[in-house]
Amino acid sequence: MHVVTVQRWVMSVLVLTTALHFVGGLLILAVTLDRPDAFWVLTIISMIVTALSIVGARLLHQTSALTWWLLVALLPLAISLYFR
Repeated sequence: MHVVTVQRWVMSVLVLTTALHFVGGLLILAVTLDRPDAFWVLTIISMIVTALSIVGARLLHQTSALTWWLLVALLPLAISLYFR
């Protein structure tokens, strides 16, 4: 593998890992707060951050940003509704 390819993979893993840790924190906060408005706002923010991290990883690899992987951005909604 070339150095550039390895750098792309490392950066995309760092982007996804950092963003998904942030999303996990938002979801924990959304579920533990007793305010319904905060629940929906934090869940929507976590969905947006998930989608942007997927797009960022795709753009680092110079591929199309529109992919079926964007459906993974709905996962925070499912998780937060399950634990609500």
